[in-house]
Amino acid sequence: MTDAADYRKESRTRWGAAAKGWAAQAEAMGRTTMPVSVWMVDALGLQPGYEVLELAAGTGEVGFLAAEQIAPTGTLISSDFAPEMITVAQARAEKLGITNVRFRQIDAESIDQPAASLDGVLCRWGYMLMADPEAALRETRRILKQGARLALAAWAGPAENPWASLPMGELVERGHVERPEPGAPGQFRWARPGTIEEHLDAAGFTDYEVDTVDFANVYPSVDAWVDTNRDCSMMLRTALDRLDPAEREDVLAAIREKALPFVREDGSAVVPARSWVAAAAA
Repeated sequence: MTDAADYRKESRTRWGAAAKGWAAQAEAMGRTTMPVSVWMVDALGLQPGYEVLELAAGTGEVGFLAAEQIAPTGTLISSDFAPEMITVAQARAEKLGITNVRFRQIDAESIDQPAASLDGVLCRWGYMLMADPEAALRETRRILKQGARLALAAWAGPAENPWASLPMGELVERGHVERPEPGAPGQFRWARPGTIEEHLDAAGFTDYEVDTVDFANVYPSVDAWVDTNRDCSMMLRTALDRLDPAEREDVLAAIREKALPFVREDGSAVVPARSWVAAAAA
C-alpha cells in the first residue's frame, strides 16, 4: 500500500506535469462535460453575493459557471493543489473576462479557510483521487455555512466509461500498468453505487441527492481519442512512452480494434461517459 504522504507528493507532481495537456484540451473538455458542470452549479442554488469555493478546480470551468451566477458582488475562490493548474485556470479566466475570482493553492484535506464561511463548494472528479477523501469532506463541511451546499462529481464504473477504461485497460491487460488496488485513490474508486452516500453520511452531510449524468466524448478519430487521453493522463502517457516503438504500435492497433464499436463511417469516434453527481447540505 502506498504511503499517503508519498502518494500526495507524487500526485501533485503528476497533476503539475499534466497541466499543459489539460490547458490544450480545456475548451473541448469544457463543452463535452458541460452537462455535469451545469448539474453541479444548479444544485448549489446560487445567488448574487455568494462566496463559493471550487476544490481541485483544474482548468476552472465549473467554478467559472458559478462565478457568473454570483456576480457582481459574489466571489469565486478557484483552487487546486498543483500550482501549474492554477496558472492554467488564471489564464482561462482572463481570456473569458471573469473578474470576480481569486486563485489559491489549497489541499482539500486541510483547507485554510475559516469555519462556516462559505455559501457553496464545488468539486468535480476530485475527492476519489485524494489520499483521504473523508478528511477532505469533513473539511468541506467545516468551511460551509450551516445549510450551505456541496456539489460533487465522481466517475461511474469502467464499463460506463470506455473513453478512459478501454485504452488504459489494454495497457493493464498487457502488464504495462499495474491494476489499481481496491479502495486505492483512482478514477473509479467511488464507482460502486452507495459509495458517495456512505462518504457524505460519514462526514456529517445531510439532505443529499445522488444522480447520474450521461454524455458523449466525440473524437475525430480513434488516434485522436488516444492523444486526448495522453494529454490529460500522465499515467497513460508515461506507460505508452516507456514502450519500444513496435510494442507501442501493437498496443495502439489493439486499441483501434477494440474501439471499432464506437467508430462512425467517417472515422470519428463517439464514446459514452457516465458520471455520478451529488449535492448535500452542511
